[in-house]
Amino acid sequence: METADLKTKHRFSDCLYWNLFALIPIFTAAYAIGQESGFWLAIYIVVLLGLFLGVEYRYFCTHCPHYQRQGKLTTCMFMWGVPKFFKARQGPLSTRDKMVIIVAFAVAVIFPLPWLAAVPALMVLYLLSVTVFFVSMRRSECVRCIYFDCPLNKVPVEVQDKYLTVNKSE
Repeated sequence: METADLKTKHRFSDCLYWNLFALIPIFTAAYAIGQESGFWLAIYIVVLLGLFLGVEYRYFCTHCPHYQRQGKLTTCMFMWGVPKFFKARQGPLSTRDKMVIIVAFAVAVIFPLPWLAAVPALMVLYLLSVTVFFVSMRRSECVRCIYFDCPLNKVPVEVQDKYLTVNKSE
């Protein structure tokens, strides 16, 4: 792998693609919850927004080189045009950051399971779509991501070192 293979900049189409992909399990869960209760559907939506626009954005994204670039808006594969309302933080994620992110993702994935369990076909669709989403991310993004401090990053160390030597500001 060459440093030229790394994804140094995202396009709006990347954001559109990955967000549409993420909407498959989210809509599946929302449908199952909404069949039972509009109140719990509203809670689910608020929880997801809080987890992704609050928790993930603060504890994960602020360490990312894409977030740390100049400009007042984020332009990455998940957050496009979102104001940078948290201070950028250089360096690797702390243990606390990692724990907060793990709990946030666990809550996002586990929250709809009681409603999905009532409809086994939706449960299967949900679990498959979550799994395929994460496997696809690992296979197509984590292998070329410049967020080297991410615990999921799979770029070989020698490629990281070469990239960082050429791009000292990253």
